[in-house]
Formats: sequence, C-alpha cells, structure tokens
Amino acid sequence: MRFVIAYSPDGGEAQRYDFDPDDLRVAAAEDLERKFEGSLGELQQSLVSGSVRAKRCALWHVLRQTHKDLRYDDVDFRSGEVEVILSRELLEQMHAAAQTATGVPEDKRRVAVAAIEAQLSRSASVDGEGQDDEVPGPAGKAPSRKKRSGTA
Repeated sequence: MRFVIAYSPDGGEAQRYDFDPDDLRVAAAEDLERKFEGSLGELQQSLVSGSVRAKRCALWHVLRQTHKDLRYDDVDFRSGEVEVILSRELLEQMHAAAQTATGVPEDKRRVAVAAIEAQLSRSASVDGEGQDDEVPGPAGKAPSRKKRSGTA
C-alpha cells in the first residue's frame, strides 16, 4: 500500500514524500512499529483513517531519509500541516468496497462513497491525468517513480 505524505510547514508549499511500507528495510519497519506502538499493518490502516500518531510516524520516517539524526520527539507539526494522500488504486478499491458494503446504514454508506469519490476526483487533479506514476519530491530532489506491478 503506497501513500504520499504531504507536509506543508507553516502553511507553506507542500513537500511530498513517497511512503511505501512494503518497501521498508526491516530495521526501519521495526523502528516505526516501536514508535507507533503497533504493527506495520496497523500503521497503514491508521494512515488511511487519519490517525495523527500514524502521520507523525510516517513523517518522521520520510524526513529521516534526508536528516539521519532526526529524533522522533523533534517531529512536531500542526495537525493541518500533514496530509496523507492515498494512491488512486487504493481509493478505487475502497470505493468498490463501500458501494457494496452491507451491515452499514444506507445514509452512512452513501456519505462514505461520496467522500471517496471526492478523494478520487482530487486524486485525478493531483496526479495530472489520473496517473500516480510520479510523486513530486521536495525542492531540489528529483521525482520518484512508482513501481509498477505486473498483472496477468
């Protein structure tokens, strides 16, 4: 599951970081699990649901790629300064699941579907033509390429 962490310190221009928990080295994954106090899978689910602690852990991880000595306690931000942008593929999966969800009141299901559709719409404008191949990086850094998975 791939995420983009958008960090806009002091309301400035967003710095975007690619965060793919499936591509982490084991030592980094263990560090994240310790700081998050949960499994990597729980961290991913918490990012989807908007957990502030999960956002802080993910931001700490991506910032440490450039600032090796950055301590977790030094990562402090206003809640509106960090946004987790879900991949279009994940949004489409969530949309399909929400449309067919059972055991949920119809009004809540419709609200969830509408919210996901709004994110899908925004995803198309963020990605250009609905493609999320390139993730814009912070100033001075070349864009990263999304790994393509083969399907049969």
